[in-house]
Amino acid sequence: MKLRAILYTLLLATLCMGCGGHGHMRQLERLEAQLDTAPEAVRLALDSIPFASLGDEERALYAILRTQADYKCYVPLTTDTLIRHATDYYNRNKKSYRAAMAWYSLGCVYTELKDDEEAIQAYLRSKTLFPDTTVNYHRLCYQNLGEHYLNKNMANEALAAYTAYHNASAGIGRMYAMLGMAQSYILNEDFAEANKILQHLLSCQNLLDTVSRRNILFELGKIEFQHHKNYKKAETYFDEAIELADSQVGASYWFKGNIAELRSDRERAIHYYTTAAELGDELHLQFHSTRSLIYLQLDTCMHPTIYKNLQRLEALYDSIHAVESQSEINKIHFHHKLELHQYQMQEKFRRYIYWTIFAVVCLVAIIVIGALAVNQRRKKHYLRLQQELQRNQARIYKMYESIEAKRDNGTLERAPMLALYRANLTASVTLWSKEEWASRLRKLSEQRSKDIPPFTILEREQLAEALERCFVTVITNLRDEAAKQKSRLSTEDIHLFLLLSLGYSIGVIRECLAASSDDVVRKRRVRLSGKLPEDILHLLSRQSPNR
Repeated sequence: MKLRAILYTLLLATLCMGCGGHGHMRQLERLEAQLDTAPEAVRLALDSIPFASLGDEERALYAILRTQADYKCYVPLTTDTLIRHATDYYNRNKKSYRAAMAWYSLGCVYTELKDDEEAIQAYLRSKTLFPDTTVNYHRLCYQNLGEHYLNKNMANEALAAYTAYHNASAGIGRMYAMLGMAQSYILNEDFAEANKILQHLLSCQNLLDTVSRRNILFELGKIEFQHHKNYKKAETYFDEAIELADSQVGASYWFKGNIAELRSDRERAIHYYTTAAELGDELHLQFHSTRSLIYLQLDTCMHPTIYKNLQRLEALYDSIHAVESQSEINKIHFHHKLELHQYQMQEKFRRYIYWTIFAVVCLVAIIVIGALAVNQRRKKHYLRLQQELQRNQARIYKMYESIEAKRDNGTLERAPMLALYRANLTASVTLWSKEEWASRLRKLSEQRSKDIPPFTILEREQLAEALERCFVTVITNLRDEAAKQKSRLSTEDIHLFLLLSLGYSIGVIRECLAASSDDVVRKRRVRLSGKLPEDILHLLSRQSPNR
């Protein structure tokens, strides 16, 4: 192990020297990757990083690494000053691995300081911040919570924590969890369930370490003493626990003192209580051992007043202790529930924001898709009209050829030709209705002639382009019909005819054609009527959408 630590130290020192030009964050990230496998080497490498020169994020990561490395190497943690750099930096409810580790490390500090209340608060906060609940440290939060809940005599909370640790663990972790569950059942006086678990654990001796086996024997001794009243078997369990390790020795001697006192063996009881008071490292154990010694020693002192006052003093102490314990438990639950409520509210607000954004995105997507669908349908309709116009025009040309062939015979069929003209006009009017100019001119026609604003040259050019684009086949047909009458239609004549056919007012047509007055428009209309056949004039005048 020493050789491995030296090799890790040399390797990490080389990495840190090689990263000198890239800032301390990269060094700290490399050390973070080695924390679980080589904490001794990480501690040595951290000594070479000056804390005062680090930025806020670097200090936070440094504090986590230093606290965890010291904790893993059994270096006493005497203050929370360093790790508070990390918890202050990550003082947000946003889930992240380092934020969770900051609060987990704070819990480790309070575990070392034997501050159960603060440790519980830190572990509760830590376990809610892990983005990945499969990591080992998330499971360890439940284990540590279970231990501190037991220290506070919170049996139900401890059982819930150890159950969660058991469900998330495998192998030796499940055995530690089962031992904690058994201790919780004993605290709840469910001795049958606790004995069932402990006997199962004791049957797996090849998987148990010395400390675990000692703890199991100690708990079995408590069950035999408190529940079964089998003091001989209980003393056997306590003796085996004492032989295995030095931990729990004081508690075992205290139980043996109780057994000796029940057997009226006063001298052995005093010896066991004295040993328990000397070896016990817990204040409660020392108090109860000393109290038992006082009672035994008072038996020789036939002074009823002292004995009565001592009983009263003890009752008062138990009452005070019960009130303080209940107050601490209520405080822990209040803080945890308050923090959990705040976290739930933030999660609810975050989900509300996400769903709102999602709904807005969906609404925008629906609008865009709908607009695209309408535009696509409009394009298809436009193409369909164009194809219809092309087919009609092809039929008209064929009819022209047929008419020319029959001219010598004097047989002219006019009705089919007029039907095709009407179809072309109808399709062209539909195309024109989609243009912006159509609605604009319709609105202007509803006004008085004097209120119509003048058009610019550019506007007249755009209007002419729109008319020729929508009525291209109609214009062709008009020119052909005018040619038959031995006349010629100018561009202004065609535009005048189309605007008149669409039913727009004289004032609007005057502005569109830049005519000097309404009378000029009327004179042009009279001259135009002599250039086209009567049936064409009658057909177009009937097709006006504004009449």
